Amino acid sequence: MTGTTQSKNEFLDKAKEKASTIAGDKEKVDELLSATREKLSNLKFENSKISKLGHTLRTMIRLVQAYINGSYREIPWKSLLALIGGLVYFMMPVDLVPDFIPFTGLLDDFTVIMFISGALRQDIQDFLDWEGITK
Repeated sequence: MTGTTQSKNEFLDKAKEKASTIAGDKEKVDELLSATREKLSNLKFENSKISKLGHTLRTMIRLVQAYINGSYREIPWKSLLALIGGLVYFMMPVDLVPDFIPFTGLLDDFTVIMFISGALRQDIQDFLDWEGITK
């Protein structure tokens, strides 16, 4: 997630930058995870695409939490930063499409989260496999 190239989405760039600053701070990551859980609990997931967003975000939260608490470390640092960046982007109230706009406010969040989860499909699947074994 770090590097010299800028995306066309300044909000995504800000999320990447913030992810790299908080990733090494367990307290800040815990705050991000708690805030993300709270925002998720306030959303209505009747739409199947939005429901997929909720499921993917919950998986991302569990993966980051497992990494932070030390129980799961089988993910590259760059992938962890991408996951944290996605959570930061989701939490930004004003991003490419502000979240206060009904339904459409989550479209850019959905796109970013689905892009990240697609790019990290194998890392996420490895975590889900590990999680299935440990439950």
